[in-house]
Parts: sequence; C-alpha cells; structure tokens
Amino acid sequence: MAPTRVAAHRIGALLFCPACGSLLDLPKDDQDEIPCGQCGRLEPASSYENLPTKTYSSPNAFPSTLRSKRALVINKIDDAEAAKDKDPIAQEKCQKCGNIGLSYTIMQLRSADEGSTVFYKCVNCGDQTSVNN
Repeated sequence: MAPTRVAAHRIGALLFCPACGSLLDLPKDDQDEIPCGQCGRLEPASSYENLPTKTYSSPNAFPSTLRSKRALVINKIDDAEAAKDKDPIAQEKCQKCGNIGLSYTIMQLRSADEGSTVFYKCVNCGDQTSVNN
C-alpha cells in the first residue's frame, strides 16, 4: 500500500508546504516539482494549475477625467454647504471682553413692516446680544 501524499495548503493563489508551513515558490516553466526552501520537501508543480484567483481594485485605481470633474463638483457643493453654516463676522466690539469681531445672524421675528432682529455672538468669549433694527 502506497503512503498517502499530503497536498500543499492553499490560501487564495498561494501554496504552503504541508510539512513546515513555508510559502512555496512559483514553478519555473521547466520544473515538474517545487522544492520547499525551508525543509526541502518536493511539491508537484501541477499543484499550481487551475488555482482560482480573485482580483479587486478600488474605484480610484484607474484615473478618469469624468470622475475627477465629478469630484470637483461634489467638493464645491460640500464647501458651499459648509459656508452656509458659518455666520458672517461684523467688525463690532464685544461689550463683555472688548474683542472686535462678532458673528451675526439676521432674522425677521416681528411683523413684515417692522425691522429685523440682529443676533450677535462674540467669536472670542461667546457672549450673545441682540439688536432690533
């Protein structure tokens, strides 16, 4: 009775020696067997035949003019959205800390024929005030 031969362990397209676990080299065109570099065990070169191989690439792996233009447009939209959230700065003096630079928001809180209300917030100390126009 012939001894059973243990095949090399496969992980993806890589083969490992079943005796010592070392990575086996790829066979050259004229090789029938691949010697293990660690223990010297011989693995048949046919073990590398018909190995399933999966490849993956990211969307950024292949440059595209259209993709880069689309990214520029999306970045501009994101910048515009971020700018909407930021209040403008008035060159006014804070009554609490004396800092010059108050962010402000204008809202129409009273009837349409009356003035609007300006809400100021100090960029330094955070003190808030409001003024009816």
